[in-house]
Amino acid sequence: MAKLKYNKNKLTKAEQSTTVAFKFLSTQNKSLKLSLKKTQDELEKIRQEKYELDSKIAVLQHKQKSIFWIEFAKFISAGGIGFATNYYFSGNIDRAFMFGIPSIVIFLLTLLFSNK
Repeated sequence: MAKLKYNKNKLTKAEQSTTVAFKFLSTQNKSLKLSLKKTQDELEKIRQEKYELDSKIAVLQHKQKSIFWIEFAKFISAGGIGFATNYYFSGNIDRAFMFGIPSIVIFLLTLLFSNK
C-alpha cells in the first residue's frame, strides 16, 4: 500500500469546514497578502531607482557627445592662437591677427557653450 504524504497546507473537506481551519487559512491568507504587498513595494522602489539611473545615463550620454565637440573647438582655437603667436613674434602682424582673432572668438564661444 502506498504511503500518503500529508501536506500541512492541504486540508480535507472536513478540516476545511471547521472554524479552526478557517482561522488558520485566514491567517495564512493575510500573511501571504502582507508578503505580496512588501514584495510589490520593494519592486516599485527598484523600478524608481532604475528609472532615475536610466535618466542619468541618457543625460550623461548627451553631455559626452557635446564634450567631444567642445574639446575639438578648444584644440582648434589653441592651435590658432599658437600660429598667431608665432606670426606675431616673427614680425608678420597682419597674419597674427588673421589667426588670432578667430581663434579667440572660437575659444570664447566654446567657454560660453560649455558652461550651459
